[in-house]
Amino acid sequence: MSLEILKQRLKENKPAGVYLFYGNEEYTKDYYARELRKKVTASPFPEFNHILFDASASGPEELADAVFALPYLWDYKMIEIKNLDLSALNADTAARYAELISQLPEYVIMLFLFRSSELDESVVEGGFKKSAGAAAEKVDENENEEPARKGKGKGINTLIGAIKKHGLAVNFPNETGEKLENWILKHFAAQKVPADRSAAQMLITLCGNDMYTLYHEIEKLICSPADRPITQRAVLKYCCPNESYKVYELSDALTGGDMKKVKRIYDNLVKSKTDPSLLLGYLSKCYSDMLLIQAATEEGFSQAKIAQMLKKSEWMVRRTAAGIARKPSGYLAYACEEIDAADRKLKRYSGNPYLVLEFLLLRLGLYGRE
Repeated sequence: MSLEILKQRLKENKPAGVYLFYGNEEYTKDYYARELRKKVTASPFPEFNHILFDASASGPEELADAVFALPYLWDYKMIEIKNLDLSALNADTAARYAELISQLPEYVIMLFLFRSSELDESVVEGGFKKSAGAAAEKVDENENEEPARKGKGKGINTLIGAIKKHGLAVNFPNETGEKLENWILKHFAAQKVPADRSAAQMLITLCGNDMYTLYHEIEKLICSPADRPITQRAVLKYCCPNESYKVYELSDALTGGDMKKVKRIYDNLVKSKTDPSLLLGYLSKCYSDMLLIQAATEEGFSQAKIAQMLKKSEWMVRRTAAGIARKPSGYLAYACEEIDAADRKLKRYSGNPYLVLEFLLLRLGLYGRE
């Protein structure tokens, strides 16, 4: 909903207000940040109307000077807040930021943009919890901590609350499914290069769902001598695989019992000469995560909470949990034992490593079948 409001404001050329950009998808986050910047960079003197405010070097008082100074020969000015360390934000400083936000003039566009590693979406959507405030809680537990450090991190709720009350908090999650496929096909179409939907699906399988990664692979295909329309064959020939995502897809296909997909993904991994030890390590991590998801589900945790604890997308937790539920009892314990046995074989250099992995996948895929 917030993203739709942002789109409408941009369309109507009414961009003023305070914005918080967060989430895992950096490509769309940066895209809409650029769209906001365009509202001031078109001015006769953009250097006066586009301000980068370094919060690590200056405080709310200096920000107030920038906020209340009129734009120069233009309707708007934009202030981007950079280097704001939320883990070190105390309640007093946050309150002063919140007061400024509540008094924001109608000509100011103010943007707080956080990368996925800087701000967990659960903090924005669910409040200040351990995931965001562990450092602050640790400080409070230590009564001997120097006074200047006390209360660090306690201002996050205040700041985010003010932004949500007076502006827009816009989440940019990773896209999936048909929506992501359409995005890929749109980029091909923009360059007048025809592409099959199957090629878009293969791109996602091979490279994952990070849009920056996909964008560069799309550009590579557009510049390649591959036949038109772009097909799965061209994707496999010219694109670089994202091994960690492909192994996630492999484990997902295993839990879903789709052995044809397992074989296809595995053959691609072998063709790209993925290190067998690396492949097994990724696979081991996937199944460890499955065990954690299963245990947390049995403990009654919501999928949103599990995603927060494991720092994964909620859709991924949801899909993994559904796959686990379809498997017979004892599957995960069996899988972990087989992965451990395969690991021992690889370390002893006994046999062809790819053959060891192929037999492992067959055992996991056929477990519980009559």
